[in-house]
Amino acid sequence: MMKTISTFLMIASITFYSCGVGDNTSDDDGVPTPSDEYTLSTLTTLPIGTGGLDVDIYGNIYAADFGVGLANINGSDIFKIDPENGESELFASFFPAGLTGNHFDTMGNLYQSNFGVNKVFKIDPNGNTELFTEAVALPTGITIDDTGNIYILSCQNGTITKFTPNGDSSLFASSADFACANGITWVKDTGNIYVVNFSDGNVLEVVSTGEVSILAAIPNSTGNAHITSFEGELYLTAASLGQIFKVSLDGTSIEVIAGDGSSINTDGDALTSGLRTPNDLAFSPDGEKIYINCVANSGNSDELSPTVIRVLEKD
Repeated sequence: MMKTISTFLMIASITFYSCGVGDNTSDDDGVPTPSDEYTLSTLTTLPIGTGGLDVDIYGNIYAADFGVGLANINGSDIFKIDPENGESELFASFFPAGLTGNHFDTMGNLYQSNFGVNKVFKIDPNGNTELFTEAVALPTGITIDDTGNIYILSCQNGTITKFTPNGDSSLFASSADFACANGITWVKDTGNIYVVNFSDGNVLEVVSTGEVSILAAIPNSTGNAHITSFEGELYLTAASLGQIFKVSLDGTSIEVIAGDGSSINTDGDALTSGLRTPNDLAFSPDGEKIYINCVANSGNSDELSPTVIRVLEKD
């Protein structure tokens, strides 16, 4: 119990706001030179805190509620959002305990981690929920490979637990390099898993045998949030910087694709527009858009709600 409380206090003490990193046009200080391929816009605002975000095969967006803030983890709802007009409806609801990472399987079921009560739920396409596991302490990110194995991160224990399609579970990876490991994605191109830490700027690679190594470090980042992949590239939210990065699978290329480092949401050219504490991100089925959940503009840097859904779109 004391370890759990200490972990909560550690997380709540992290400075979780966007900070500037200059104009990002020079790599003299180690900050990568960005590209100019995207524009940013705002789709809708939701009455929730920034939790997990994913997209189903039809393009609908699902945003989970982490809660008011890191010191008030009371999120309970998942909203379904129409990508065309931003209209939203309640998809599923839980007891208030902080909904964070989530992921769809090939059958349209959404797996949702409930951080505050050490549980992960399975939600069918109609919004019916059932308990999947309560064996992972402070569960955060979830990913699924092409054979249906489910991998769940533990922020508290620095581990990844693997669940097979027949329900068997085992410890897949454990590492001191996991610093409240938060975001996770499986990539078919390599067969490996990639993880980002909430408590530092590292991107980690986990090979199929469970060995963990640091793939890359996001320059100046004191905390990343979530990670996804598309067509052989990694995309992640550097929450502490207010930016979105693209990272190659070998870690040699690290590129800013959105966010000017400010702490205010603004629309327009992606590199000169702001993202306030971007948390999770997910691609549209055609890969033309990336949806991002950010904290809405307000004067309180400790709050994670309301949430705005931002759209990062290729020019």
